[in-house]
Amino acid sequence: MRIDMGQSAMSGAPRENIFVATDNSGQRIGMAAVVEYVNHQLLPDRPLNYYLIIEAFARARDLLFGAAFTRAMMLRRKRPELAARIYASCSPRDPERLMYFTEQGFHNDDAEIVMRDILKSGDWGPKPPVGCRLAFTNLDTLEQKEKLLARINPYSATQHSLDWLDKARRNTVFASLGVLEEDEILGEIIVTGYGAEGHVLMLYTQPRCRRRGVARALLAGARQYLYEEQCRSASVQVWLRNAPAAEFFRAAGFQRTGQAVLYPGMDV
Repeated sequence: MRIDMGQSAMSGAPRENIFVATDNSGQRIGMAAVVEYVNHQLLPDRPLNYYLIIEAFARARDLLFGAAFTRAMMLRRKRPELAARIYASCSPRDPERLMYFTEQGFHNDDAEIVMRDILKSGDWGPKPPVGCRLAFTNLDTLEQKEKLLARINPYSATQHSLDWLDKARRNTVFASLGVLEEDEILGEIIVTGYGAEGHVLMLYTQPRCRRRGVARALLAGARQYLYEEQCRSASVQVWLRNAPAAEFFRAAGFQRTGQAVLYPGMDV
């Protein structure tokens, strides 16, 4: 068995952060990658992150984990001024994978949770702040779509692509709503739906505009839109590390219904 560096960038990681395992016959038996990112907006307490992607047969997993973890620690030492975390992901329905990471010293203390709200007629919430208006985002051109992605990505743990946006727009129900003050966008929400189920894909407000009711107005507009499109519930997946977002949706009436993804990891 041997470990080589990847031939090209993938999964948001440069070539030097990718490792490929092959057996003695040259057959690929696993890969690992380290995705480094900094997000002060979403994760102000621990903005430096190293996401480990490990996909391998059992016989190659230890070597690939060791290579990826060592690479992450080497990168981490280059930015000692920032609080950091190394983490991986696994399904709540995969206890064996979770056990593997906890045996490596990771803690099962983070997850992406699912929260859900029942939509009721007229129960939308507050209007936009005085002097502001709620409007649909125009996404007819490539430039308009790229500008939307540029606005939402600083507030997201993963970098959304044009493919992601186009896939979301193909759902039966789709809308991007913004709160505007004159021509300035203070915040936006993206929702989709299929049948009676609506989903909040993204919600952000500019930091200087927070505590003005912008997020509540966005959610109110989204609830009304989804209800008028025959959706009778709305769900959202919230990262536990983004505590303000989880509290916002809880205060807005959303209740936790489960876990979508587990993020075992360790602070370094």
